[in-house]
Amino acid sequence: MLDDINLIPQTEIIEQKRSKIVSSSTIFSIVILLITLGISAYLYTTLSKIDSDIKKTETEIESLRSDIKSMADIEVAARNLDKKYNALRSLFNSRVKYSLLLKEFEVRKPSDVSVQSFDVKTGQISVSGTSGSYISVKNLMDNLLNKEFQDGNPSLKDVFTSVSLNSVNLDKSTNDVKFLIVLTYQERKLQGL
Repeated sequence: MLDDINLIPQTEIIEQKRSKIVSSSTIFSIVILLITLGISAYLYTTLSKIDSDIKKTETEIESLRSDIKSMADIEVAARNLDKKYNALRSLFNSRVKYSLLLKEFEVRKPSDVSVQSFDVKTGQISVSGTSGSYISVKNLMDNLLNKEFQDGNPSLKDVFTSVSLNSVNLDKSTNDVKFLIVLTYQERKLQGL
């Protein structure tokens, strides 16, 4: 029963409780303040690191942009070069190679046939010349139309489509046969080779 008797005045008990509450709330406030200061310091350092990374990245981006701008002339030159290349490629692929036509004609021509004029138009050739005999003129015409001709260019085996003999006569002073033939050919066969 002695424990039940409290001789400390009531105001002192209230004052002690108040001081305990104040001291515990002060400690709690200081702990909260320290936690808040720690979080603030962490956020500040993280934010400043992010800001420095952003500035560094922006500097790198600006450097790369200046590198790209310095290469603008090269890009323009490359585009122009590509246009020129495509123009030349289309030109070379679509041009007619008359030199192949002449070579093919020369290969198929018998040795005693001499050409005096060779007038080439689109799809047609007029050939005049002389020969030692009528048979050589006939052999020339046959060779031009022969798709199985051995000595010619295999890709041009059927380049000549028709041959017509316009005139043939014998020159009695030289014993040569003068002829004029008109030869048609496929122009597309001479493109892109």
